[in-house]
Amino acid sequence: MLSTGEILLLNQLMYCPEEEKRSIDEYQGNTIGEWMDSWSQRPLTEEAECGLCMKGKEWNRIVRLIAGNLRLCRMKNHDVHWDEADGGGGGLSAVFVEPCLGEAVVVFRGTAAGEWRDDFLGGAATGEQDGVSTIQQKNAREWYCSLGLPKYFSEITVTGHSKGGNKAKYIALMETSVSRCLSFDGQGFSDEFVKKYQQRIRERQPVIENHNMEYDYVNILLNDVGRAIYYQRFADEARGFWETHCVNAFFWFGEENTCFLVRSGKTKAKELQEVNRFLNSCLRSLPEEKKIAAMELLGAIAERRLGDGKAERGDGKSEEEERNYLIRLLLQGENPDVLVYLLAYLLKYQQVEPGLADSIERIGERFGVLSMQRFAKIIEGISAWKYSGVFMSGAGILAAVMPEAFWDKLHKFLADSYGITVSGKDLQSLAARFAQVMQLQSKIRILPGKGEDLHV
Repeated sequence: MLSTGEILLLNQLMYCPEEEKRSIDEYQGNTIGEWMDSWSQRPLTEEAECGLCMKGKEWNRIVRLIAGNLRLCRMKNHDVHWDEADGGGGGLSAVFVEPCLGEAVVVFRGTAAGEWRDDFLGGAATGEQDGVSTIQQKNAREWYCSLGLPKYFSEITVTGHSKGGNKAKYIALMETSVSRCLSFDGQGFSDEFVKKYQQRIRERQPVIENHNMEYDYVNILLNDVGRAIYYQRFADEARGFWETHCVNAFFWFGEENTCFLVRSGKTKAKELQEVNRFLNSCLRSLPEEKKIAAMELLGAIAERRLGDGKAERGDGKSEEEERNYLIRLLLQGENPDVLVYLLAYLLKYQQVEPGLADSIERIGERFGVLSMQRFAKIIEGISAWKYSGVFMSGAGILAAVMPEAFWDKLHKFLADSYGITVSGKDLQSLAARFAQVMQLQSKIRILPGKGEDLHV
């Protein structure tokens, strides 16, 4: 069977630079060796942007690594699949096979442009038949079953990075034909999923390995299953915090085209453990309908900022227009009530568990993320300020008594000065919501021990 490092290199292949039109499906039917020979003849320029915080120099190095591995080069790119089924978001997956070894490796890429919403919907009950799976998990399983791999291969490995890791774990739980699963920084499953499938998890999780970066912010999400192994990221701090999630952050490069992984002596970073406990605690405090609404809202924001919305709005849209869109989104339908609750819970949690803001601030300092440091200061300041309740209640009173002309003038001032084009009526609504945050905060109870992951 292939080693963990070799499986990781197959995951890296799923992120080939698409702008160079070297997409993986061009080489379906070829061996990986033939594929690498083609790439070696037309290397990228050293400073070419390859995505995933990777330059052409590093990508060329990875190509040479794979080309020098005889086992990988003998494998055939057997099948490439794009999830265009109902509810599919264009997710990419592929099958690599080595008939002589009797092994097939099914690899799932991370979140595609149309998959962000599905990521968040997996944090609560869903509308699928079993009530806990997402439609893109179901699509991945149906495609896997359509391959008929157990007829031809005695060993079947499923693997993936990020969302792909979650899909791989899902299939490993649901299909006994899977011999092993290697997930790289894949998120876990909702409370509802774990409770429904606890017997299946108990039986199947021994075949699942989670290979995680110690400061990754995706592998902490929801409840994980299987064994966890943690790694130090490549010693290039310039990659930053957000780039820690890139699959190539696992690789440490040596001399003469060598590469290795460095295990960490720790589990997940303490700061991220604190964030994980907060997220779990907040989700568990919500009734089912509100939890689903919260996941819908967060999924819509992620899809707009990171997925299809980016392509739809085009490069001509400014940050001001994006900010205005998000504000309008937060004021639609049930979203204001969801936002009020999340803010109230955040402030209350910080009062009970003051380590949350400290953890966010330490992460920001470690990786030089000023926005995280500022956010932590704001949470800490509001929670500690004894007049915060008076201030927010005053905003609510102001919203009730000030005439419409006041809000129209405030709208004009914000539009002229800062490019914020929220209507006067919406500004009045926002002010009223401040008071609701403080009123709701006084009713919230933070229960100790509610933030730990569920384990089977």
